[in-house]
Amino acid sequence: RVGDTELHGLLATLNKQALSWAPLRRWRSCALLLVCVARSSRIVRAAFVSEGLPLLGGVLQESVTTLESGDAAARQEAGMWALACLMCLRALSLGRATLWENRHSLGKPFDRLHRWCGKEKSALAAELRAPTSALCRRWRRQPKPAGQESGAEQKAMRSKVVEIIQQGLMGVSGGASPASPAPLVAMSPGALPNRLVAAEVEAALYGRFGSASAEYKQHARMLRSNLALAGNAKLRERVLAGDIAPEDLVGMDSEALAPDQMREARKAAQLQAMKETVVEDMLPRLPSKGEGSPGRDSYTWYTAPPIFMKSPAKKGSSDSVGDAAAEGGAIAEGGAGSTAGGDVKMKDLPPLVPPPTPFQDIGRATPQPGHHDAGEHHEFEVLPTPAPEDEDEEQESLLQYLSKPVS
Repeated sequence: RVGDTELHGLLATLNKQALSWAPLRRWRSCALLLVCVARSSRIVRAAFVSEGLPLLGGVLQESVTTLESGDAAARQEAGMWALACLMCLRALSLGRATLWENRHSLGKPFDRLHRWCGKEKSALAAELRAPTSALCRRWRRQPKPAGQESGAEQKAMRSKVVEIIQQGLMGVSGGASPASPAPLVAMSPGALPNRLVAAEVEAALYGRFGSASAEYKQHARMLRSNLALAGNAKLRERVLAGDIAPEDLVGMDSEALAPDQMREARKAAQLQAMKETVVEDMLPRLPSKGEGSPGRDSYTWYTAPPIFMKSPAKKGSSDSVGDAAAEGGAIAEGGAGSTAGGDVKMKDLPPLVPPPTPFQDIGRATPQPGHHDAGEHHEFEVLPTPAPEDEDEEQESLLQYLSKPVS
């Protein structure tokens, strides 16, 4: 693995000092770095997207050139370089828009490798065909980026939306001054380039709405306004770090994109509005106690629905609530007694048996609560999981081959 602070020095060594090395040593060292980057942390992979894509494209182009015109031994060596490139591409958070932005250094060599794997009939081509096809399927499922638009007007409009989203990622709310200038001064070392992230977000937004409609433009402006809020610095860092996928970001509304303080203030305002509009405690208004009025015991609750009134607790009298509740309970008892003809004692009811479900055997008697069979053991089936050495077997073998000393 590559440390968080080691990548910049390694790239400088391979881009400058390695030019004087022997070709085998140089390209094998570059391929070894690609495998190590694929096994490294998210911060290292994001930093490699910012600085190391030209190196990845150079290794991929050299490997394809050797595969097309080299001898058997050279092809075997170039196949290992190509496997290292494919492993690194699989681990990086590269979308179709990022691949289009780097089409000359990375996209065209990958297309050449894909065509060579399709027409070549050999074991090496078959080994490279599976990861190459998997990457092609992943990128084809993604929406077409703005740079691939054929119409000039459509391309200009989508490029403008990319700039709008980029302003939000930079903390610029649309005016001349940024709403949160901290991200502009010092970016995180594990942050992706905001231009590439904005292109990926725009492509996901275009794929969500299917066209450059009015809702598409309105959603883009909403994203910029919420991302550029002063309290959304953490949200911008998460988006630029790759923690939030572009598809997930465009699926959020203004409530989900709001800062924590604004969300809590909105929640408090909603609760206050509910308290002002909804009466929480209501009690039935009992019959009058004056002369000539019918007795409370003879009041029938089935003749008409009771009239409710606000609880005296609203006025700060806790005793009145207890008296009113006691009077209501007395009337309820009197009403039940008058209708049932006396006090009725509830018998102990048997425990309820749950209905059969698809997870239970219908033909088998349902056990009673608290009852278990003597020979029954309730154990969950644990599925076997692959060991870490099984998952990293391909990477380990590639690392061992690329780490061999060059003669």
